Amino acid sequence: MQDKSNIDFENIRRMNEIAEVYEITGQEKKAERYHKNIIKLCDRHPKNERLLQCKIHSLNHLKKPYKSLETTNELLNMNPHNMMALFNIIKYLKEESHV
Repeated sequence: MQDKSNIDFENIRRMNEIAEVYEITGQEKKAERYHKNIIKLCDRHPKNERLLQCKIHSLNHLKKPYKSLETTNELLNMNPHNMMALFNIIKYLKEESHV
């Protein structure tokens, strides 16, 4: 039997692809709805590293840097060597230095 978090990850992956198509075609409201739903699905499994990465990705698309950094800290507490989390911090620091 497949783990529920694996099923959610596959759904999230597909939802993210759909959101990207909406973004490319200029349908920002639809993309935003998908990212909000992705975050809700990720919140069902707060201790899953892959899903935390998905949540960070969606938070960044929704332009929620502080919530993204909070989630990044959660991810680093689970795995201090997670490259996606480290890159997210670097991205945030670069953006903040240009403000």
